[in-house]
Amino acid sequence: MSHRSRLLVALVSTGLIGYVAAGSLLGRVLGDTSYGQLAIFNEVMRLVLDAYVEPVNLDRAMAGARLGMADALDGDSAYLDPEEFRLYQQPRTEADAEVGLLLTRRFSFVMVVAARPGSPAEKAGLRPGDLLKSIDERHTRPMPAVVALRLLRGAPGSSVKLGVLRVGADPFDVTVVRERILPAPPQGRLLESGTGYVRVADFTPSTAEDARTQVEALKRDGAARLVLDLRDAAWGDPADGAKVAELFLEGGPVAKLVGRRSEEQVLQADARRSAWSGPLAVMVDNGTAGPGEIVAAALLDAGRAKLVGEHTFGRASVSKTVPLPEGGLLLTVGKFVSPKGTAIHGQGLEPTVPVAVERDEDEAPPAGGGHPDRILEKALEVVKAEAPAAKA
Repeated sequence: MSHRSRLLVALVSTGLIGYVAAGSLLGRVLGDTSYGQLAIFNEVMRLVLDAYVEPVNLDRAMAGARLGMADALDGDSAYLDPEEFRLYQQPRTEADAEVGLLLTRRFSFVMVVAARPGSPAEKAGLRPGDLLKSIDERHTRPMPAVVALRLLRGAPGSSVKLGVLRVGADPFDVTVVRERILPAPPQGRLLESGTGYVRVADFTPSTAEDARTQVEALKRDGAARLVLDLRDAAWGDPADGAKVAELFLEGGPVAKLVGRRSEEQVLQADARRSAWSGPLAVMVDNGTAGPGEIVAAALLDAGRAKLVGEHTFGRASVSKTVPLPEGGLLLTVGKFVSPKGTAIHGQGLEPTVPVAVERDEDEAPPAGGGHPDRILEKALEVVKAEAPAAKA
């Protein structure tokens, strides 16, 4: 062991010995095992530095420990080394284009949360749950999701090569051309026999009012029932999702934000902003996340709608960025739960009416032509079967 390594171990050991000694009794009384875990970590570090077969690069070993600790928390917490932190902090510019992916980390790889509808990524066939093995030959196994997102940005018309791992398929590569992508406003149309359809994919400060406009237009056209399509709805601020949810509620809680260092925050719906009280069904899939899940959970808990489709992704949290002397830490500090306290982050929502979709057979966009849209077909059945409700 080098002199520097011995000195570091001695310093850390001295501090830990005092810390552990002072806290061990309290830890036993409260059932807290953190003090013992720190002692184990100290011993592991001592053994590695003293007995590993080759001299250990201390900086690399400690960076690995920091990386592993953050990676073990959830897919959105991450330790960023100095180069990654610099890349993460680079501001987005109007010249930037993207491919339309929302990412997190699962199974030690970067995972696709959702592919924005109509984006280059969706057109290339990328799906929720796909693992990105590499980005332009750069392996993602140790890469934070926020860094991967930054690497996916670039000049309009430029391309990026992705190595993809997909359950049930051989690994494959796909090249995606970057485009400038703008948030899509809500879209509505009358489907059949008095059933309206509203599609919400992005959540911005104007989304709720745009959705209201679509709902009001459908009411004028004679809609007596409504289907709300939240498939692949994952982009935007959770608060903007709450504003969309209140269009279909008669007041009451929409979601709760809970954390260890802050008081519980309850997002409330304003009953005066309600726009629809008639029969309602909500379509969800594996790409429904974040603000989309908040809308779905609120309507489910309030008994306003059944969820039709697939299990949602389970990503609804708030993160904080903390600069460090070497790099930075991206830490999840809050998570959203449904009004009744059902966890969303890391769990997802189970549909009331599950619909199995074979992706190889059903590649049509939501409510599109061509292949049958099984989730939409089932949602129409569900909303037609609903007992008559108050006039919208």
